[in-house]
Amino acid sequence: MRVSTVLAAACLSAGCYNYSPLATPSPDPGTWVAVTLTDAGAVELAPYLGPNVFVVRGRYVGDSEQGVLMSVSSVELVRGDQVDWKGEQVTLPKIAIASVHVRQLSKRRSALFVGVGLTGLVVTTAAFALSGGANSAGAPGGTPPKK
Repeated sequence: MRVSTVLAAACLSAGCYNYSPLATPSPDPGTWVAVTLTDAGAVELAPYLGPNVFVVRGRYVGDSEQGVLMSVSSVELVRGDQVDWKGEQVTLPKIAIASVHVRQLSKRRSALFVGVGLTGLVVTTAAFALSGGANSAGAPGGTPPKK
């Protein structure tokens, strides 16, 4: 019972997320965002972010005169590799930003994920029950009686 509760909690907390275009002028501080850089912006920010950075992911901290302040969790390179960061704050000049996307919970994919997980749990439980995973009293086998 305890294992099924832990599995159910894990399924509910591990949702699926999408990045959708920013609909407001600026997101709320603390919102997870993905900022796509322009080619010129990637070249300009290479000394700070590393070479060939295409997308910067992390939490939006706020706007300043210099640009958008972010706490970076990862960067995606042009060839598709992802490099993890530890939350360092970086200012991205507005001229270097091609687009901003906000991370949102995908209710449909999360529901599908939870449904598949629960179905797997039910099937596994039924399989163990049918195969006699537990040795019941009076069942053949076990230790022979002492003489």
